[in-house]
Amino acid sequence: MTKELSLVPFSEFSNNLDSFFEQVVRENKEIVIENEQGEQVLLKPAPASKRKHRTRTEADHQAFLASAGGWKDVDTDKLLDDIYESRRTSSRPPVDL
Repeated sequence: MTKELSLVPFSEFSNNLDSFFEQVVRENKEIVIENEQGEQVLLKPAPASKRKHRTRTEADHQAFLASAGGWKDVDTDKLLDDIYESRRTSSRPPVDL
């Protein structure tokens, strides 16, 4: 079974972007847009992302708990001073034009 594609002139498409966007996104419709020279492009919905989540283990949880307090000996005022100083200092060579 093939999907029936709608052929739309570019001028009509450019005047009704919102409408065509809704058709593609909400109705999962594919649209062919054609310019005056006869060149065509296919506008279709992007595939849904397949983001994989790793299942957290008990070892992950224990490692997280073990890291608590790992920065307790850090002098935060000095750390902030060092960060701001490194931002002021350029690490790149000057550009000669």
